[in-house]
Amino acid sequence: MTRDEWQKVDNPWRIVEAAAYDSHARDAAVVRIIDTCLELKLVRRHDGVGYRPFSVTGTVPMPGSGRNIDQAMLAAERYRPESDWHKMCGWLLDQIPSRQAAAMMLQAARIRPDKLGSCQWSVTASQMVARQALLLRDLGMGECVPTPFQSVEDLQKAAQRARKRLRQWLAEETRQQHVDEVSG
Repeated sequence: MTRDEWQKVDNPWRIVEAAAYDSHARDAAVVRIIDTCLELKLVRRHDGVGYRPFSVTGTVPMPGSGRNIDQAMLAAERYRPESDWHKMCGWLLDQIPSRQAAAMMLQAARIRPDKLGSCQWSVTASQMVARQALLLRDLGMGECVPTPFQSVEDLQKAAQRARKRLRQWLAEETRQQHVDEVSG
C-alpha cells in the first residue's frame, strides 16, 4: 500500500503494527502520531470539566440551573475518556528530547499563509522563528526550549531529528511490547 492508502486506514494500531516492516506505513504512522500530539497540545489540554450550571454532587442544583443535575456532565465525562492511542502518542512525545519535540510541534501547527486565512499559526517559517516564544507558549511547550531556535534551519533540523526518532521507534521490534501494554 502507498502512504496515502495507509493514511486512510481508520485503525491507528494497524498502521503502527505495519510500520515495523513497511516504510509507507511508517511514514503514515508518523503523520498520524504528530497529528494526535498536536491535538493533545492544542485541543485536549483545554478540555476540562469547566463551569457547568449544575452541581458536581449530583443532588444540589446551582443557582440559575433550574432542575438540571449533573447527569449530563457525568455522561459527557464518561464517554470522553482518554483513548489508549492518545496515551501512547503522549508517551511518545515525552520520549523525544523536549527541544526536538517542540520544533516538531511548531512545524506541525504551522499553516502556510497562502493556504488558509489568518490566524496566529498562519506564518512563514521565518515569522515562526521570530514568534517562537509566543507560539511555544500556546502549545504549552514554552519551557521546552530554554534557548530559542536561532534560524529556520535550526528549527527544521531539530524537527527532522524528532521525526527520525519516531520512525526509528516504529521500526524497532521492542516497540511492539509497549504497544501491547498500552492497547490491551
